[in-house]
Formats: sequence, structure tokens, C-alpha cells
Amino acid sequence: MVGFSDNYTHVQVGADKKHELDGLDLFTGVTMTYTDSNAGSDTFSGKTKSVGAGLYASALFDSGAYIDLIGKYVHHDNEYTATFAGLGTKDYGSHSWYAGAEVGYRYHVTEDAWIEPQAELVYGAVSGKQFSWKDQGMNLTMKDKDFNPLIGRTGVDVGKSFSGKDWKVTARAGLGYQFDLLANGETVLRDASGEKRIKGEKDGRMLMSVGLNAEVRDNIRFGLEFEKSAFGKYNVDNAVNAGFRYSF
Repeated sequence: MVGFSDNYTHVQVGADKKHELDGLDLFTGVTMTYTDSNAGSDTFSGKTKSVGAGLYASALFDSGAYIDLIGKYVHHDNEYTATFAGLGTKDYGSHSWYAGAEVGYRYHVTEDAWIEPQAELVYGAVSGKQFSWKDQGMNLTMKDKDFNPLIGRTGVDVGKSFSGKDWKVTARAGLGYQFDLLANGETVLRDASGEKRIKGEKDGRMLMSVGLNAEVRDNIRFGLEFEKSAFGKYNVDNAVNAGFRYSF
């Protein structure tokens, strides 16, 4: 998106339990998240601090198929500054919730190399906001309506593992496409002369990622992943994900 930038730091912690069932391993757990983001363009800037909590379940079948489910609620504290029409700085709270499902199948080309097609669908609800103020004696309002994002993703990962006596390292690369199935909300600007509606548009982008995952003994796992996207109106220039997991 021309003239728009968004930088964020996201931290997630969680705990889950493994259930060994006939033909599959089931993991059920809880997660907590914190996000600190800064966004801006030629006409506005904003800061958001978000705290969320959710439940998830992952089923890993002996056949190589898997299903991931997650539900999450997030509360946002926002500070919004606009340079047009004397809006100034506004503080407000908002919230959102999401439910997502991902399915995939890991097919082993050799014992150590695999290819994994995936598909994901995420549905949510995002609360809107409304500001009212005066500029040179004129009453103005700006309202962002509530909206329900519906986002799909399809893609494929490939990977290869290298192992020793008590360690294993897996290198992987992924290519996918993410797309909006519903338009992203609507903004209504109103003054003495009438109102103007700015409707959100659907977007889509190609996703690219590379990563390394390491396993030490049977209970320590950590990984590093680099992601970016292209060919969309809104793209992720660079994202770095680091993870650590300890089992007991």
C-alpha cells in the first residue's frame, strides 16, 4: 500500500498437553499473546498495544495428515493521530476475535525429505470506532464500521531433515497465496455538506518463507523463520519468527 507502513513486535506463549490416541496424536492447549505495533501514512499515525488469549487443538495423524484449530480473543488499546481536518489525537479501545482451521498432508518423498500441501481459513470479527469533533466551528464525525474478515490461504512447504545421535535439524521453504474472501470494512466521513463512504477492498498476496527447526534430545525444540509477501496492495516486507518449545 503506497504511503503506508506498519511495524510490530508479537510475543506468544502457550502450554499444551499431548494425548496419544489410536492413529493420531492430539495436542490441546492455551495461548497468550502481546503485540506492540506502530502504523502510519502521510495523513495519520497510530500506536496499538494488544493482549490476547486463545484455545487451540492440533491433530497429527499417522498417515501424515494434520488438522489445526484455534480460537482467540484480542483486546486493543489504540492511540490515533490524524493531520486532516483538525482531528488531532484520539485514544480508544477496541476488540477482535478469530477462529481458524488449517489442514495439510506431509508426503515423504524419501525418509528425510517431504512435501506438504496446506489450506487455511480464518474468520473473525473486528469492532469499529467513531470519532466526533469540531474543525473551525463545523461538526465532523468519522466512523469505522464493524467488519468480519474471512481470509483464505493455500500453499505448499518442502523440507529436508538432517539428524545425528540425539539431534535433528530440518530446513524448509514455503510458497503460498493468501486472499480476502470478504471486503475489509467501511469508513464513513460526515460533515455539514454530507458524507463520504470509503469501502474496503479485497486483497491478495503471494507468501514466501524459509526456516530452520532444531530438535535436541526428545524435549527441546527451537526454530527460526523468515517471511515476506509480494504482489498485494498490502505486503509484509520482512518478518522474523523465533520459537522455543520445551516438553516435560
